[in-house]
Amino acid sequence: FSLLMMLYTSPAASSLVGYIGTPTECAKAHFVPGYNLGGEGFDVVTMERKGAFVIDTETWKTAANGSCQLYRNRYMNREKVPVSVVDWRIFPRCSLKVDSMLYDSAEALVNDSASSVSNNWKGGLEIPLPAGASVGVGLGGSHSRESAFGMQKSKQDRYSFSRQSIQCKGLPVSLFFGLFFGLPLIFSLVSSLVSSLVSSLVSLWAAINGLSTTEVSDCLSVEASASFAASVRIKAMTEHCKAQKKKLGHSQNYRSMFNERHTEVTGGSIDGTDVLFEGQSNPSVYDNWLKSLKTLPDVVQYDLHPLHMVLPAPHPAVKGLKAEVEQYIKNNAIATKCSERCQIGHRSNKRDPCACVCNSSSHIKSNCCPNGKGLATLKVFRLYAQNLYGDRWSQTDGSVEVTYGNVVKRTNIISNNDNPVWGETFEFGPITMSMANKLRFRVYDEDQYWNSDLLGECSFELHSGKQSNSCMLNHGTFFFSYTAECAPSLGGNRCQEYIPASMSPSLKERVEPLMTLVCINVLSHAPPPQLRARRAVDTISIRASQNSPMEKRQHQEQLVSSAAAKR
Repeated sequence: FSLLMMLYTSPAASSLVGYIGTPTECAKAHFVPGYNLGGEGFDVVTMERKGAFVIDTETWKTAANGSCQLYRNRYMNREKVPVSVVDWRIFPRCSLKVDSMLYDSAEALVNDSASSVSNNWKGGLEIPLPAGASVGVGLGGSHSRESAFGMQKSKQDRYSFSRQSIQCKGLPVSLFFGLFFGLPLIFSLVSSLVSSLVSSLVSLWAAINGLSTTEVSDCLSVEASASFAASVRIKAMTEHCKAQKKKLGHSQNYRSMFNERHTEVTGGSIDGTDVLFEGQSNPSVYDNWLKSLKTLPDVVQYDLHPLHMVLPAPHPAVKGLKAEVEQYIKNNAIATKCSERCQIGHRSNKRDPCACVCNSSSHIKSNCCPNGKGLATLKVFRLYAQNLYGDRWSQTDGSVEVTYGNVVKRTNIISNNDNPVWGETFEFGPITMSMANKLRFRVYDEDQYWNSDLLGECSFELHSGKQSNSCMLNHGTFFFSYTAECAPSLGGNRCQEYIPASMSPSLKERVEPLMTLVCINVLSHAPPPQLRARRAVDTISIRASQNSPMEKRQHQEQLVSSAAAKR
């Protein structure tokens, strides 16, 4: 029995009627653009087509005399379709706008890299997780170019990733078609034009410089939308981005500040141009890109199913083929772990389980990034003095006042002792180290709290790390120690320098490789290398014809039996 699936209908499409062309017309006619987009093997790990076909998209003769099915393409004149294509349409509507997505970690980017697969491609397969894979297993898209970009960046620093993409489904070219099979399967294919770039955002660097990753992602979308229809939200963000850039004192645009990006274009031809950003200075880039789709459409959304599902259920090869695919997947499955440990905070983000979450404050953002440069925690300890002289008739009743910024700490009074040792340790909590603030000490002889004699004072510029020093008083010497610990990802003498949060070597080894896996598009089936080597299935060509359903099934059985006989 056969299925005809019509993907879209529209007023424009209804006027498009196919007809049987003469042998002469068919010999001269070209195939419709994208005629062979279905039937090709697809690797969901690399998100790439593999070049192996199980559906015949080259046979176009519907009769022995060389006739064929022709369509009047108002953009490309008369064109023919393969026998396997029974419905072909023009859907002449296109709305270009920029979509944006923010990922807080490389793991979140990897998990979404197979988003162009619209169905559950694992359906029909039994893939138990490998031992020790309680954290998670990378499957679809784990070895795509986008994933590789994200995982490589995650080894160098703590990155977030922002994806800006423009997509045009239903361009004025022949993209959508149904396939006529003698199999009880539903087929779907969405073809269009898409340009997607993923910018890597150094989360900590952005935070230290007063930016949130959300702001950066939004402002990248603003710049990418300059030549497209802008939403109300984009228009509202435009002024904010300008003001923020002015506040930071940057003359550069955001795409220049965050210029590490991976770009992929599906459909059309761009000759290496950065379509989203370079097109603003050269509008012809967009026009040429859209025009090129008339002859170079591509697939941007897939329904994927394992290879064995293309065979009729009673066929003897189904069980073995299914087992081979499952075994191939299990042999290459590797448990994945988050690429970084949380230096502070914890993991409680349901949207991204690998993202670190902190209670936001004036110093730390909710993503555990410091809120600016110079952030540190200050601890003052080991306070003592020698040879104090406070009273003429008795020894000193000494205390110390310690000040940093607006915070003042004070020790207890040690009575009648010219060589006191104060046991207090003062925690100043989060501070901002700057040239304007100094660590100040004042030593008093406290005859009464309301009657104190200042024995001397001194001030010091703070430096990161553990420091010990002393100062001369009017009579005697005062000694102290302190530690100033920079906030995560900050370093330098005053915690003003950005320090990349590089991944530990042990985690690097766990992160790569994530997974190697082959799954097969229901429209395009490519057997894994083991299957090709064993010739379990060479090529299964399924051709639609004008024959009766019974004749179609007999034809399929002959093809499948012929392929199985090659084993």
